Amino acid sequence: MRNGISVYAGLGYGVEENISLIKKAASMGLSRLFTSAQIPESTADGEKFLDEFAIVLAAGIENNFEIIIDVNPENISDFDLDGLTLRLDDGFSAEKVAELSKVRKIQLNASTVTKDFLTSIKNCGANFDNIEALHNFYPHPHTGLDSYFFENQNKIFHDFGISAGAFVQSLNKPRLPLCEGLPTLEDCRNFSTDLSARFLAALGADFIIIGDGLPSEKDLSALSKIIDDEVIMQVKILTEDEISQKLLQSKFTRRPDVSKSVIRAVEGRKILKQLGGTIKANNSPTERTFGDVTIDNENFGRYVGEVQIVENILPPDDRVNTVATILNEENFLTGYIKPRQKFSFRPI
Repeated sequence: MRNGISVYAGLGYGVEENISLIKKAASMGLSRLFTSAQIPESTADGEKFLDEFAIVLAAGIENNFEIIIDVNPENISDFDLDGLTLRLDDGFSAEKVAELSKVRKIQLNASTVTKDFLTSIKNCGANFDNIEALHNFYPHPHTGLDSYFFENQNKIFHDFGISAGAFVQSLNKPRLPLCEGLPTLEDCRNFSTDLSARFLAALGADFIIIGDGLPSEKDLSALSKIIDDEVIMQVKILTEDEISQKLLQSKFTRRPDVSKSVIRAVEGRKILKQLGGTIKANNSPTERTFGDVTIDNENFGRYVGEVQIVENILPPDDRVNTVATILNEENFLTGYIKPRQKFSFRPI
């Protein structure tokens, strides 16, 4: 994933704050910078906005960011946009989109573009190698996208070979004028940047951008660690067994055949063999419940080392050790572990 930040001119963020953010994000491996040329709140002092806007662009280019600038049909001619990626808001015709795609990188509005529109730009000869999509962010509370709609929109773009990105909010210093976060998904509005980014990755977002303009170093660090569509869940470790702890540090894949009561990992037994150990039986097996992470012990014969996430209430079994539990507030992420999808655990 090529993830990124947002930097704004004319919205109360100081020039030095913006430059510091750009440098810090670059040092953490983030490589995209979103900014907007259509912020109504910035028009009160147009000259100051343009001066700060130029500084933001220059700093981003100097630090090797891909600059993504949000434009509409009315203001696209107001700026020198050479070398920048244009994120096209609503109102561009299929013919114009196709024309632009032949000479530069563009991003479509992933929240509103339809399958019919993508078919139209294809018929107009668009260069799909230069096309990505980026969802809207939603400042107004309760107006962010539904996750089901988000997934459906992304599938439309993926069917055309187009990657689709989205925004997460930062709670550090939410952007003016509402200061209530700039997420794509409404479910994420009160989440941390970290959990929001992991949720978007679980939903299959191809890249993620922090929408608010002054994220914390913790926010930047969290986003920099999201590298693919793996589902990452924070867990409380319940075992002191070193082999079990090492096994839990691995990256797993859900089996393609979906079980009724558990999520089964493909790799557990193989990884245990590589570790060269075994899993001793827990002398006090307990009832297993939603979000428990288990490893089959040596009493289970050839299944020793199998890793599972429990999705039901299951009775105690002296062949199974409960080794961790997913944090209650993150249990919902298990619902997004699809067949053959990668997942992993992050100890707290």
